[in-house]
Amino acid sequence: MANKSILQDLLKKNNYVISRGQLTKENFSGQQIKQYLKNNNLVLIDKVIYGSPNHLEDSFYAIQLRLKRGIISLNSALYLYGLSDRVPDKIDLTFPRGYKNSSLKEQVVAHQQTTKTYSLGIETIKTPQKNKVRTYSLDRTMAEILRPQNHIDPEIIGNAFKQYITKPNKNIAKLMYFAKIFKTTKKVQNYIEVLL
Repeated sequence: MANKSILQDLLKKNNYVISRGQLTKENFSGQQIKQYLKNNNLVLIDKVIYGSPNHLEDSFYAIQLRLKRGIISLNSALYLYGLSDRVPDKIDLTFPRGYKNSSLKEQVVAHQQTTKTYSLGIETIKTPQKNKVRTYSLDRTMAEILRPQNHIDPEIIGNAFKQYITKPNKNIAKLMYFAKIFKTTKKVQNYIEVLL
C-alpha cells in the first residue's frame, strides 16, 4: 500500500502529471486513488490521467499520456516550436491510418497518415511546463502545414516561415525532403525565395 509521500515524490518525478497505470505500478489501489481525488491530493485531468492540484495542467503531455500513438503536429507543433503565439483550442495529433478511438473528436483534431509517413521525423521536445512530448520535427512541420487538406491559416503559415528562416536549427535540405513527400515543394520554394 503506497502512501501520500510516495504519491508526492511520484508526481514531482513526472512533472506533476501521472497516469493511472503509473500509479498502479507503484501499488496505489483504486480505492486510494479515489480517496486522494476526494481529499484534493490529486485532480483528474483527463480519463485515467491525474495531476497535482498545485501545479498548472500540461494539456500536451496529458493528451499524449492518454493517446500514446498520437504525435503532436501542425498548429500544435508550431506552438511548441515557438513559431505561433496562438494556443491551440484542440491539440493536433497525427495517428497511423486506421487508428480508431471514440473520444478523439472531443479532445483533439485527429489526422491520419500512412504508416511510412506517420513515422517520419518524430522528435521529443519539451512543453512550456518542461514535460517531454513527441512531435514532428520542425522541418517536417513546415512542409506539412502547406498541404491544403490541413486548413492552416495563411497568416500563421506566413509568420511561421518568417520565424523559421531565422532559426539556427533550421535545415533547408530536410525541409525540401519533407516538401517532396508532402507534395508542397513549389509552395516551400516560394516562401524560401521571398524570405532569404
